[in-house]
Amino acid sequence: MDYKVVMPRLSDSMDEGQLVEWKIRPGDVVRNGDVIAEVESDKAVMEIQTFKSGTVKELLIDAGSTVPVGTPMAVIDTDTDSGSSIKTEEKSKEQSKPAPAIEKPVETVSAKEKHSPAPEMKKAPVETRASAPSTIDMLMGISGTSTEEKSSYTGGNASPRARALAAKYGLDIETLQNEGKLPVPAHSADVKGYWLRRYFTPKALELIARYNLSIDLFEARKKHNESEIKAYIESHEVPLPEPIDMPHKAMIAIVNSAQKRPVYHMTDHIDATLLNRYVSKDLTITVWLLKLFAEAMMRQKYFRLTLTDDHMQLWPNASISVAMAHGEYLYMPVFKAVNGKRPAAIAEELQQFKTKISQKRLTKEDLTGSTFGISNLGMTGIEQFDAMINKDDCAIAAIGSETEGRITVTLTVDHRIVNGYQAALFMQELKTLAQDEMFFKEAAQ
Repeated sequence: MDYKVVMPRLSDSMDEGQLVEWKIRPGDVVRNGDVIAEVESDKAVMEIQTFKSGTVKELLIDAGSTVPVGTPMAVIDTDTDSGSSIKTEEKSKEQSKPAPAIEKPVETVSAKEKHSPAPEMKKAPVETRASAPSTIDMLMGISGTSTEEKSSYTGGNASPRARALAAKYGLDIETLQNEGKLPVPAHSADVKGYWLRRYFTPKALELIARYNLSIDLFEARKKHNESEIKAYIESHEVPLPEPIDMPHKAMIAIVNSAQKRPVYHMTDHIDATLLNRYVSKDLTITVWLLKLFAEAMMRQKYFRLTLTDDHMQLWPNASISVAMAHGEYLYMPVFKAVNGKRPAAIAEELQQFKTKISQKRLTKEDLTGSTFGISNLGMTGIEQFDAMINKDDCAIAAIGSETEGRITVTLTVDHRIVNGYQAALFMQELKTLAQDEMFFKEAAQ
């Protein structure tokens, strides 16, 4: 029985995923729980497991492909018992050994035969083209021969479409075929490829492709280099198209969702005296902020609420998502049940998340389960800003820089879940805790 591995939904906002790498190949024996691939979601790169044992029958998509959630990616034949699995595995290994090279006799072609007339060329078999086009072919949109074009070869030399393109470029197909510069028969992709390589340097073609330029913009029958293409781009103010990567798609999804929420903002300041006193190399400002907010959430239960379609959910612990930057992107891993953890344990978890983010190894479990969020830009010198609520959280706190011994905190709150008075009580609780030395002493023990 065939079992299809599909692109999984690794986060609530994920609509499509990119296959980063296959860990398997056709013929491999896999067992339930084996890691078979790495997939990049809108949040991070995650490992994908198979939930069935069997033999890999087929890989349906290539590494680098981006497909919608639910798209079949591979087929596993599950009609393999444990005994035959071993045999299949051994057979697969045997088949993977390189076959001994077989020498082919070298055919010699005389000059007379090489320049034989067209009727002789009709007997030449159609050459099989590689399934994967070259880099330049992909950049310039050159594909293999279409079924329609294959069926319309005339004279054994080229298809009508290739002839028309050759006429446009002023190329003699027969001469180029005799010189070995075009295959027999030739189609439009061959003619276009020859033209590109003859009149554009590889770097020039790379620029043309990156900027989605037409080759017809440049003088015909003249060799063009990279500097000429750059000059055209600059003089005509041509923008560079930037593809939307997975983190940006995640941000777009969050922004679109945030626009539908009725939110309000509340700004106040907390005293930084005790925070500065207890901050150390390991117990950073982020660690203590997590501890402060978790305690305030336990005292003001409204910030442990989430909203479903028909009811509220009050969660027993304070779980907080934290905006963490890596390169240009932000990730929101969730620190679960922070109220029950000591600062040293929070610091260790913080380091673990930093490692996971740098290695793109965040899991779905790492990114879910929060009711509140923190975004701290204080280290950048930003005094005050607004942050967007993360996913299903009820609120988020934007932490600014310290000014005159005070830190600015701006709450963004979902008005459907927490009203203004409840938010004000929460802010007062936070300010009180920040000045409570007993809280810091007990937490640090």
